[in-house]
Amino acid sequence: MEHFDVVVVGAVDESSSIGGAWSKERIYPSLYAQISYPLFEYSFYPMKKEGISPDGFISGATIHDYLANFAKDHDLIRRTRLKTRVTRVRRNSNGLGWILDAGERQLECDKLIYATGANSSPIMPSWPRDCFEKPVIHTWQIGEYLDHIEHHVERATVVGASKSAYDTMFQLLRAGKKVDWIIRDSASGPFSIYAPTFMGLWNIVDHISTRMAANFSPSIMNTSGFWYHFLQRTIVGRGLTNVYWRTATYLSARYAEYPKSEHTRNLRAKPHSDGLFWGSGGIGIATVPDFWKVMHAGDVKVHRTEIESFSHKDVVNLKNDRSVATDIVILCTGFDKGYGTFSEDLQEELGLRYDNTKSPKWTMLDAQGEQTVNKLLPYLRKEPLPSSTAPKRPDQGPNRHYRRLIVPQLAAQGDRSILFPGHIHSAFTPLAAELQALWGVAFLHGWLALPSQDDMELEAATFNAWTRKRYLEQGRKHSYFIYDYLSYIDTLMRDLGLNPHRKSNILAEMFVPYRPSDYRGLIDEYLAGRAKAVNGQVMSSKD
Repeated sequence: MEHFDVVVVGAVDESSSIGGAWSKERIYPSLYAQISYPLFEYSFYPMKKEGISPDGFISGATIHDYLANFAKDHDLIRRTRLKTRVTRVRRNSNGLGWILDAGERQLECDKLIYATGANSSPIMPSWPRDCFEKPVIHTWQIGEYLDHIEHHVERATVVGASKSAYDTMFQLLRAGKKVDWIIRDSASGPFSIYAPTFMGLWNIVDHISTRMAANFSPSIMNTSGFWYHFLQRTIVGRGLTNVYWRTATYLSARYAEYPKSEHTRNLRAKPHSDGLFWGSGGIGIATVPDFWKVMHAGDVKVHRTEIESFSHKDVVNLKNDRSVATDIVILCTGFDKGYGTFSEDLQEELGLRYDNTKSPKWTMLDAQGEQTVNKLLPYLRKEPLPSSTAPKRPDQGPNRHYRRLIVPQLAAQGDRSILFPGHIHSAFTPLAAELQALWGVAFLHGWLALPSQDDMELEAATFNAWTRKRYLEQGRKHSYFIYDYLSYIDTLMRDLGLNPHRKSNILAEMFVPYRPSDYRGLIDEYLAGRAKAVNGQVMSSKD
């Protein structure tokens, strides 16, 4: 058994190349991130301006190269273990530290950073098969199947309606393939898609990255100040908020031209008036050049149903009693949280899996959290869509973690041996990751003062109540805050004693997009503040 001070699950990874979701084997030519240049970078490591679309979005190849170069330049490659799958994580028998089964080896560590992220464990549904011979793959495998698709596929079946499904559809249709698109007729509705620019003038991500735009999203992490009180607590302000989101939804729908073709008419997000606000089916951007042009012109049939079974070498049978022939089935069914490495008991202890029937305390906390959200954010009181009728499993739902990072009970007991960064859904991944890393290191070192267990648990319950009400089906499954990343970063900054307002004046603070470069020097700033605080304590003790 090998012993380490710290093990990062994520640096120990089953991929064969650096990058995780952006590893070389998972990218393909038409894959673009839902973020514009230069927002996908760390504050201290600028990205080269290469592989950028005309609308300013970043190609998957550019992101992979950036992450690979970052690992090389910061001496991280020798600290990674690729092609290594972690299959089990458990407590050390002495109650201190952790033991991991990784491939044929066991790793022991004092502290564990479980940074698998939100897109590491593909969901692979299974259906009855009768002599079915065609490949069934997950969307993350498309990069490996490009040659097969080009030479052996004429007709494909795509399952699901996430952003990856739209990326897959574009890739297939641009290659001239005929596609049957299977989309479950669920309560969450279709995926919400922004136009890449605001009226062709301003990159939409740049707009979302301003504090002005962020103020129009009712966030439990932003409940003070003039704009909060005006936009969220007054009738006039809530009216303006409603107009803002209806306008955004209308402009994106007009750009998409949903009625233009039969197969796109049912792809408009629900509710049609302000679907981009709620994002119940997920939120994304038409990042690929000519996205809707290719979608409208392509040979595709949308089936609002589910798969029943596979049969007869190449037949996909649907629950609406129809069948389609196919050369490949591509599952765009998303990813689960990757917590199967922990036992069910340990998942419950760590706030990764829960069943309220076993915990009256959390039932009370959840109710209290919802009351707080309704009081502070009245815009969210009334749900616009019916909830999913699918049975709720105990292992679904956002983690019960303070600041989306730590287990309240363990932290309150002085156990600072485990951290869960990256288990959030936000397009601004590098900046959020950088702040989570700094906050997490401060926590692991014992430098970060924490509130009581009761307060941490209430914070987790209140956040989870908010994300459920704010993003509906997405918030019921994940720590989802696409529009609210600035308020989350502000929260972590304040915890660290840092100033979250990084612009030079009040107008820039509100209307100029926030970028990672605004946070350059953050680590030195934190260390200087900590040294000053420690020196102050020493001087005080001498007095």
